[in-house]
Amino acid sequence: MASRNPLSVLAICLFALFAAPVAGEAQTPPDGGLTKPLDCTLDRDCWIVNVPDAGPGPRVEDHRCAYRTYDGHKGTDFAIRDFKGIDEGVPVVASAGGIVTAARDGTDEYFSQTPETRRLIGSKACGNGVIIEHSGGWETQYCHMRKGSVAVKLGDRVKRGDRLGLIGMSGRTEFPHVHIEIRHNGKTINPFTGDEPETGCNKTERPIWKSDSGVRYPMHALYAAGFTDHVPTAAEIRSSARSPVSMSRHESALVLWAAMFGIAAGDVLKLRILDPSGKAAAVREIRFDRAQAWRMESVGRSLAPEGWAQGGWRGEVELQRFAEGRTLTRSIIVPLVVK
Repeated sequence: MASRNPLSVLAICLFALFAAPVAGEAQTPPDGGLTKPLDCTLDRDCWIVNVPDAGPGPRVEDHRCAYRTYDGHKGTDFAIRDFKGIDEGVPVVASAGGIVTAARDGTDEYFSQTPETRRLIGSKACGNGVIIEHSGGWETQYCHMRKGSVAVKLGDRVKRGDRLGLIGMSGRTEFPHVHIEIRHNGKTINPFTGDEPETGCNKTERPIWKSDSGVRYPMHALYAAGFTDHVPTAAEIRSSARSPVSMSRHESALVLWAAMFGIAAGDVLKLRILDPSGKAAAVREIRFDRAQAWRMESVGRSLAPEGWAQGGWRGEVELQRFAEGRTLTRSIIVPLVVK
């Protein structure tokens, strides 16, 4: 056998060293990185609720060893405030450019999950959705769109930000959101780490989100608060998480409610109702003892014999988290005119 030039051997070795992907290293994402799949402003009118499950087997944990996920979840859920947002129409958009390889529309929407609706949904857990093939073996899937809203078809070429449909409640979902699932060469990828999910927590974060996209790991969110005349149910808040501008001085009760995503054990919620003179009419403080994806709490009081004082009332809500020696605070001020 003829001998090889030592320089040629060295060149081959160097090429192999730098060309081969390093185990666990994120591949180059499409289009310079992915952007959020909703036309919205994060942490103002949309929120990340769940990220992929990193826990092997039945263990439930995200890549930060927290609980912003559920067992077997493979995508990232971008939620809107309530069902009223569906009526207003929030566009689902392409996170990167590519070609539509699948599109489904026409499946019914269900605003509550029951054994009967789950039977009707069957294998169509994604509901009305779209799959886009990107360069370099990447693929994104978008789920739970409004019936009749899917705006693309098989073979269409789309650009980043192009409208795919509208957010809805099709498929297996309990709240209005778009579920985006990301795959590379057929394998599901956690977009916050660049690795496959279910490989355990405390993973190095090499996100495939575009650096200027504003998408980041979700913190706790105090996303809505308002006044009403009774303690609202979860279904009422999910239907309309809005507060009236005014109420009658003869309402039977005055209740301040707050809705939150991503509660952790140790978080503290403070609620306070102030009358027109600035005096506290109702105060409550709650320290949460467990993690929850969604939580609603309230404080209030019954109608006084003389009725509510007329004028400008005020609701104050504050959600605190104590982490790494810091206090992270989210707050909402709710004005109300009592007539």
